[in-house]
Amino acid sequence: PARPFAARAIVLLGKNTAAMARSLSELTTGEKWTVFWIFANFYIHFGWEMSLLYLFDYKQWGGWSKFNAFVHAFNAYGKYDRRYGLEPPTDYGSNIDKAVLAIEVPAGIVDGTLCCFWLNSILNNCWYRYPVQLTVSALHAFGTLCFWGDEVFIGYMNWFKGRGWKWTATDGPKSIHWWWAFVGSNAVWVVVPLLYCQGAMEKMKPALMSLRN
Repeated sequence: PARPFAARAIVLLGKNTAAMARSLSELTTGEKWTVFWIFANFYIHFGWEMSLLYLFDYKQWGGWSKFNAFVHAFNAYGKYDRRYGLEPPTDYGSNIDKAVLAIEVPAGIVDGTLCCFWLNSILNNCWYRYPVQLTVSALHAFGTLCFWGDEVFIGYMNWFKGRGWKWTATDGPKSIHWWWAFVGSNAVWVVVPLLYCQGAMEKMKPALMSLRN
């Protein structure tokens, strides 16, 4: 039977990793930075985000291995974004808010898979390189805006109803941690992807313009 789409992407990644040492020497400096960016996304998508499927109740374990980097990261980040460290657990038994899982797990599956194809297209000069670059980069930015919006729009709706702006999962702009943890660390996945969106559009522009004739 045919492998599931995501499984084929993992196999594709494995095959490309073996050939990467040979291929990297042929890449431009900009392409090497893109490969670095893709591997940073592999850590986020296949590590951080996908681990939420089985680590969502981590505060109920009674202790963690010092080698469990993701649990320690969730606990540390949860000090500044309480969606990652809910206590007591929710009525569905989670220490991580459902909105986080709803945004990040699909991103891990879809964006992670697309990053595999993006890497393959760079190493093998495939025709779909820039369409995939545009798609996954737009999804990166969109997912981050949704992640921010889950916190921001609660404040906005309270303000709109005359109750004042209320931050629920974070301490808001008055806290330095809000700027580096909630805004800064996530802004990377807006700014960099938008630059890649621009680059992809510029590369595809000649071919797209030719279709107007």
